[in-house]
Formats: sequence, structure tokens, C-alpha cells
Amino acid sequence: MTSGTRPLPGKRSADQQERGVSPSQPPAPAPDAPDAPMPAATSAPEVTGGSKPAERPEGRERLERPAPQKPPTQETAQLLEDEPKRDRQADAAQARKIDNKEDAKRLLLNILGAGAAAVGVGSNDRPDPRRRRDGFRSGYRPSVEEVGRTQQDRERTVNTIVDRFQGRAPQAAPPGSLHREHRIFDTTETQRRTQFYDGNRRVIRYSSMQEIPPVIVASQQLNRVQLQPQAQTTYRLRPQAPQQGFYQNAIPPSYTNGDAYAVSYRVDPESAISTDAILFRQGSTDFADAYSYDLVIDMADAMKAPALSQDTFVIEGHASAEGDYAQNLQLSQERAERISRELVRHGVSAERLMPVGYGEAEAASPADADEAERRLDRRVVVFRMR
Repeated sequence: MTSGTRPLPGKRSADQQERGVSPSQPPAPAPDAPDAPMPAATSAPEVTGGSKPAERPEGRERLERPAPQKPPTQETAQLLEDEPKRDRQADAAQARKIDNKEDAKRLLLNILGAGAAAVGVGSNDRPDPRRRRDGFRSGYRPSVEEVGRTQQDRERTVNTIVDRFQGRAPQAAPPGSLHREHRIFDTTETQRRTQFYDGNRRVIRYSSMQEIPPVIVASQQLNRVQLQPQAQTTYRLRPQAPQQGFYQNAIPPSYTNGDAYAVSYRVDPESAISTDAILFRQGSTDFADAYSYDLVIDMADAMKAPALSQDTFVIEGHASAEGDYAQNLQLSQERAERISRELVRHGVSAERLMPVGYGEAEAASPADADEAERRLDRRVVVFRMR
């Protein structure tokens, strides 16, 4: 992947960035260079900025993470780490050779089924009992003591996700109960930040054909996305007033003219789930803690519900505005793919998933905003595709 862009004015340095859903990647390494090793996550994995968080309107506060009752086991700590990074250049070369749908499916399975190939996930979303190369079975889940949740918490979360994927509002929480599971996947910020075209199309732009992720090239062959030169589309940037959810984001010109491409796909806007609670270690595709990983398993369980078994889903990774635009775009793509691989590992067919990294393209707060505001831009959004 080529970068070709410089950090924009007001971008923050690496030591001011937070580990979040899709935070900015430190600009020092080249895009294809491996990230520096990160320290093991603790029960408080986030690094906050030095300024005092601003007061936020009711309903936009970030929930406190539950405190685990015991540290992660060796198996759990290993699970949080990503497997060796894929050779993205080799994947891109393979994408250029796609000639039919079978080629596209093969590449999709290779990228998203890295774990599936080891555990034998196949049709009907049933994981094979064979063991992974790293020594523990597919479907392994951290204990409730490691994540600070109860089994009832997990069940409520799964029910909430299923309801939202079907476009239904979750059942109201009992009076006097916080029921944080109803708020983990809150769509308020998604509605405030998300741009739709023609009613239900989502659009992400790339500076060149070479920058388009191989998994999206494969998805085009499977008729899930439209891939067009930006100049030939009607999809123009539509900056909105800050009170409507968008600041006038300074997307580099190379992403809107010249050799730029637009990738679009249809979703059900009413099916969105959104969370800023899935955290990664800074500049990495390693999950920050067992709680983040546990929420991904909840998503997998929801996707396997009988009512959703025929649906496909797009997993979007979003970043805040500090850092380099191209690197944010790439890292958010890699994180969306990591989440998708874990969904596959827990029984969801790779053919039902399409990961897309948006980077900071839909960040609602500028790079010099309060940390409390920028946190809300680091999120995972999942839609049911149409």
C-alpha cells in the first residue's frame, strides 16, 4: 500500500494517541513495516491525553470498563495477540489475478479464514473440533472472571445485537437498572457520524487502485461492492456543520480526484450496531484486553442466530483524526479484518463477512479536539448488507 500523504495540520504525535477501536498509528514506521512491540495490556489499557475531558451531552458518555476479578490466563493473553501479519503484497498480487467468483472466494477465505483453515470452519457455521496450531480449541473464550462480566451479561448483549441487526429497538431495561449491555452497542454516535448516499449506500475512497484492500477487490467479484473511479461517480463529499455531527474533515485531495477510487455498498441503515468498547493496543491489531475480545464473541453468537443465518455483514473500523490519513486507513482495515477472523474462528462463515477500514474519513472531531471527543470516533460499526 502506498501512502503518499503527509500528516495534516493539527495532527497529534504518537505519544498523544490513545489505544482505541481504531486509533491513529504512529507515523514513524513505514506502512508495511512491523509495529514496535507493545507492553501487555492491563485492566486499564487506555492511555488518555493530558487535558481534562470536556463535558459531553447526556447519552454520549463513555462507559467505564468492568474490572476483571483475575488477570488473563496464558491462553487468553495469547488469544489477544494477532497471528503473524499476512503478506499484503502477496494478497494484492492474488487479487489482481481474480478471474471468477471461485477465485474471489478462495482469496476471501485465505484472508479471513486464517484461523478457519486451522480449525476447519466450513459450511453452516459449525466449527470443527480440531485444535488450532497454538494449542487450544476453536471457540475458546476467556472466563467471566477475566472479563468482569457474567454469563447473563453476555446473553443480554447477544440479544441486544440480534435485535439491532433486525432493525428492532432492544427491550427496555428494567427500572433502576443500568443494563450496560444495552448501551455498549449504542447507535447514537453512529447516527451522528455516518454518511449514507442514495438512502442506504456507504462509500469509502482510496487514492489509487493499488490502495484498495484485496478483500474488497474479492468482494467486488462477489457483487457485494461497486468499485468506480471517483470522477465517474455521483458520490461527492458532503461536509456538514459540526452540530450535525461532522467537522469539515480535511481529506487529502488525492482521495477525491485524480486516480482516486470510490467503493460503495448497500446496507440496512436500521441494522447498525456501533461500539467504542473494542480496544486494540496502540498501532497494533492485538486486542487490548479480554473484555474487548469477549464483545467480539458476542457479535459472533448474534450472527449465528437462526433469524440472521442467511445475512451478510460489513464490519467497519473507524479512527480518530490524529496521525497520518493513509496509515489510519490501513490500520483500521487491518483491525476490521482481525475482528472478522475472530468471528470466523467462533463459527461465522467467512463468506458472510466484509471488513472495511474507514480510517478517519468519518471522524466527527478534529485532531486537536478534547480526548473525550476523539475517543468517540474510534469505533467499530457493523451493518447487515443488502
